Amino acid sequence: MTELRVAVLGAGGRAGSAVVRRILTEGHSVTALVRARARHPWLAQRGVTVVEGDATDAADVARALADADAVVNAVTPFSAPPPSFDGFDETFYARVLGAILAGRRSPDVRIVTVGLFANLRLPDGRAVSDVVDLFPQELLPFARAHAGERTVLSQADPAPNWLIVTPPAGLSSDAAEVSAYTLTEVVGPEALGAALSYETLAAAVVDEIVMPTVRQRQVLVLPAA
Repeated sequence: MTELRVAVLGAGGRAGSAVVRRILTEGHSVTALVRARARHPWLAQRGVTVVEGDATDAADVARALADADAVVNAVTPFSAPPPSFDGFDETFYARVLGAILAGRRSPDVRIVTVGLFANLRLPDGRAVSDVVDLFPQELLPFARAHAGERTVLSQADPAPNWLIVTPPAGLSSDAAEVSAYTLTEVVGPEALGAALSYETLAAAVVDEIVMPTVRQRQVLVLPAA
């Protein structure tokens, strides 16, 4: 199997670090973009090339993507919902994806970004975020910010090779094992209470880099029945 070079933005977070570990386990190389190298010494210890920078800065992202065959966007502006979204820049994720599109070395570079459950569609066509009983309305600014990812990717010309991989709302760090999973585009009843480990999410992300099955879509990762 050919070794792939994968850039991971947000490599120090829970999703990003799980993706890094999975990529290394699969025998591929990683370049990690993080804000502060000193906060994540394990990356260099595992042989990861570390680039310090801002994921919304095109020049910083270009340095991380210099030789990448694929890039994973696992960036988040906060580790938990803030008490208020006052002052929150809803263009944050659009700017990250814009930096990726500008910084990639080729239009063929596979872009996989970790999406938000709120932006998936129910069988009746509504977004999860539209349903008060399913999504806290105070978090709508975050949902709108994440929705900007798909807008940027779907409007790019020429069309990039992209996929948004989305965990269910029950994403947990409690389980460390990788379980079997399925990919779907519609949120059915079985998805509303589903739980998924970060490791399984990472497996889905890396599988879709190594052997892509879906392009130009947003998909939900669910544990296999």
